[in-house]
Parts: sequence; structure tokens; C-alpha cells
Amino acid sequence: METGYDKAVITLVSLADGTTSLYFGNGGGIIGGGQYPAVANASKTLVSNSEQYFKRMTPTSSYPLPAIGRVKFYILTFTGVYTADVDENELGKHHPELSSLFYSAQEVITQLRLHSEQQKQ
Repeated sequence: METGYDKAVITLVSLADGTTSLYFGNGGGIIGGGQYPAVANASKTLVSNSEQYFKRMTPTSSYPLPAIGRVKFYILTFTGVYTADVDENELGKHHPELSSLFYSAQEVITQLRLHSEQQKQ
């Protein structure tokens, strides 16, 4: 999932084995989050949830960054990559197609944040 903001694009990568990374387009990020059980479990849930969405998405072979205020989902399957581009505000208002996928991705980000906060203590 990629989200466009004024100063950067944020990219969340979650894989079926729990591998998790969060990248900031202006530099930095969190790599290796999947080594922590809560993060890995949230990523696995996101990937599992995505299986019900890709058939409603558009096949793609290009990966432009999302515009400010937009969210791009990419789902990698054995048959190709599928994408959807949605206004972030619509997702917050329970977009009928993709809100639950968005909230599942937000749970991964929350678990990454919670783990980072625990490390600082």
C-alpha cells in the first residue's frame, strides 16, 4: 500500500511469510518488522485479506506513485500484479470495496509503531 502525502509517499510492504517493511519517500523507514510476532501476524492477516480483493482490481505492469491524498494498493499474485487507486478520505468513510483492506494495512502500521515505541523505552 502506498499513500501520497505533501512531503513524501509512504510505502507499506507486507508478504505472506510476515515480512514487513515501511518506507518513507523522503528517506528512512522500518525494515525487518516481520521478525516481531505482532507485526508478522498483522502482515499475514493483511495478505490473507487481500485475496478477496485482487479480482476486483486492475492488472498492472507500471507503478506510478500515488498523488497527494490518494492510496494505491498493489497485490502481487502468481498470475500478475493488480492495483487500485482510491481517495484516502473515501477509505476513511468506509469505501465499499477497499476500506477493510485499508484498515488491515493500518493495523500493520500500528503494530510497527507500537513495537518501535517499546524499543525506545
